[in-house]
Amino acid sequence: MRTQIILFTLVLMALFSSCKKDDDSTTPPLLHLQLGGAYVSNNAVLAINDTISFGVHAEGVSSNLTYFKVDVMSENGTSTIYDEGMNRKTFDATKIFFKGIPDEETFVITVMDYNRNTTSASFTVFRDTLSGFGPIYHFTNLVLGYQNNSASGHFLDPNTGIIYDDATVSGHESEVDIVVYFYLSSGSPSPTLVCPAQTDAQAQYPSMAGWPVQNATLYDYHTSDYDLISAAQFDECTSDSLLIAAYNPTYVNQKCKFALTGKIVPFLTAEGKKGLIKVVAADQAETGTMTIEIKIQQ
Repeated sequence: MRTQIILFTLVLMALFSSCKKDDDSTTPPLLHLQLGGAYVSNNAVLAINDTISFGVHAEGVSSNLTYFKVDVMSENGTSTIYDEGMNRKTFDATKIFFKGIPDEETFVITVMDYNRNTTSASFTVFRDTLSGFGPIYHFTNLVLGYQNNSASGHFLDPNTGIIYDDATVSGHESEVDIVVYFYLSSGSPSPTLVCPAQTDAQAQYPSMAGWPVQNATLYDYHTSDYDLISAAQFDECTSDSLLIAAYNPTYVNQKCKFALTGKIVPFLTAEGKKGLIKVVAADQAETGTMTIEIKIQQ
């Protein structure tokens, strides 16, 4: 009888331990930032537009990780510059951003699990007070043909203003950041800015799928959609100050739809150069053209 009591007690203890483990819904995720060395250091002093890279390792404890975001705090307030949903036990990534205009910026990295427990970590960077705004390239009257236009080139190097067609782009694929095409988006005409890495663009230009380099340009469609930068601001810009300030990494995509006449579209190239596109004219047919003006960091 004594043995039975002992066994019964052990079973109850095991069940209680198991229930306690299963009921663990409040333990927050683990989060580790990798800083220094190849990554940015905490309290680093950087020039405007310098690269800010850091590593992230996170683990869900009470449940899987479901959300990751990066906020930047400065004298201008707090803005979310990146977020990502997920459903995984661990998360490892290297993230790359760029130093903005504010004198001091604090990057706050947050992970959340399925039970909505969160863990955050942060680091701060400062602007080099000797760092001013940089020079820009300015190219006008750039005429790009849509996919069914055989008279005008489709592929643009924004650093030189050179436009390539199917015949001349060979050997210059790594220099192309901007491509255009036209389609109907839910029945509405959409002159569209894309890049070689964008899958829809590769469907329109199948040769790009075989390019040795397929650059991934990001377009800030939110600033474009809401006309947050005026044509007058674009025209008056003589340094990269507006280019840096205009680009909002929160709402970006490799495709910018409805790039209609008059739109101003901020963009970021694969090599980290920021720029602005002014759509001077945009035809609304697959055989038409888009005429643009560009300002980009040197």
